[in-house]
Amino acid sequence: MSGRLVILLLALVVLPLGLIGWLGRLFWLREADEWQLKQKSQALLELQEWQQNLEHSLQAMEVKSHEWLTSAGMNEAALRALSSKQPLIRAAFHVEKSGKLRTPDSGRPDLLSDDDRDFLQGTNTIWSRGTMLGATQQDETAGRLQVRTGAAQGWHTWYHQDGPHWLYWRRHADESITGFEIERMAFLSRLIGGLGAGGVAGCVRLVSADGEILMQQGAFHPETNMPALVTLACAFPMQHWHWQFFASPASAQAPAVGAYLLGFGGLAALFASVGLLLCFSYQRDLREASHRVSFVNQVSHELKTPLTNIRLYLDLARESAGVEANSMLDVVEEETSRLSRMIHNVLTFARHEKRSLGLHPVAGDLAAVVLRAVEIWRPLLARKNIAIIMEDTLVQSVCFDADAVEQILGNMLSNVEKYATSATQVVISLRVHVDHAELSLRDDGPGVSKQDQPRVFEAFYRSRNDLTEGVSGTGLGLSIARALAVAQRGSLEMVEMAHGACFVLSLPLAQTNSNVISHA
Repeated sequence: MSGRLVILLLALVVLPLGLIGWLGRLFWLREADEWQLKQKSQALLELQEWQQNLEHSLQAMEVKSHEWLTSAGMNEAALRALSSKQPLIRAAFHVEKSGKLRTPDSGRPDLLSDDDRDFLQGTNTIWSRGTMLGATQQDETAGRLQVRTGAAQGWHTWYHQDGPHWLYWRRHADESITGFEIERMAFLSRLIGGLGAGGVAGCVRLVSADGEILMQQGAFHPETNMPALVTLACAFPMQHWHWQFFASPASAQAPAVGAYLLGFGGLAALFASVGLLLCFSYQRDLREASHRVSFVNQVSHELKTPLTNIRLYLDLARESAGVEANSMLDVVEEETSRLSRMIHNVLTFARHEKRSLGLHPVAGDLAAVVLRAVEIWRPLLARKNIAIIMEDTLVQSVCFDADAVEQILGNMLSNVEKYATSATQVVISLRVHVDHAELSLRDDGPGVSKQDQPRVFEAFYRSRNDLTEGVSGTGLGLSIARALAVAQRGSLEMVEMAHGACFVLSLPLAQTNSNVISHA
């Protein structure tokens, strides 16, 4: 496969497919992100509902605890009776305004029960500070003190041995405080039992700070190392707990990629079919064009042989012909020369199309070659009353291919003969610039219309107007002239004029480029 076909295939198939695939992936990722965000939002709403149930359960326990402390007041016997009557209470206490613990009294060990001794040991760090509950200490489990002054009742949490523990306290009018330590297991059982059970599309867990699963709801049981979709921290006094939501595999599936793959596959097949069809069509056109060029090349070569014979016998006929016959033979010679130029142009075009237009520029006298070509054309143009005028000359050596320059000049003068019949003169000038020489040819004929100027160098292009009607030609002359100029590392351009036409051929000077050039 040629390089052009590869580029065409990339442009028509691979690049569009890559772009569509990239855009499809971005779209699918956006859909997946939106889906995941929606899943997390729904999971967070569900966890917030469970958290509300936990707060309601805690508030109900606070109401009951407040009633118990109110009924017991500051009576030591009544406070001690609470722990035996209520399974939620482990040990009651009474703290004086000064911060001294009056019940249970560590100074009277004979009156202390086992629960009292365990309570004193577990809460020793609280009483040793000598500060009152509700004044500065509110939460010790977070590693910081939270100020909450002026509270009438509340919770105090702290860590001891197996985890967090809770005190519920109530302030009295004399600024003393009564309260009790919550029986941890009974408290957890009653608190979690009050949450109830509900339908869960996944799995909801209530987890302690050390990772202990306190509650789990849902038919789905996540694996040990499975990450939670959403996590929500509990509020005080359960701030060391947090909720977790795990999505079941059935509900955690991202948007189906099958639809995207199906659509992408359809587009890929469509682009591939169109691209391959165009590539094959392009390759077939190239083959046909190559065959046509080869055919034209072969025909042109075949025409050169009889044309040579015609010229030979034309010269022989001149030797024995009279004046009138010579006049007719001049017409034959002129038309033979025209046919020879057309064949030469076709052969040059064929070589150019095959990229085998090999030229051999060398340093030489450009003016001498131009004068030689002009002398060939001077009598032909004189018959059309068109004079050739030479302006300026060169003394510098120019790097060029003599045959190519003669063909370029011949093609331009041929156009003057065919299309500038109203012209009176053709002016040819040679000038030298810094690094190149310029050969300009201008006539005072009708010129080229503005709409045709951009296309005058296109192969096979011929303008349609009164000047070209009935004039034979292939439309290759200027196209071949420019190709020959470029092959010599020069250029051929048309210069816009108010009247007539002007073409400028630029060629490098010998001192700037004296190497042989081969145009492949």
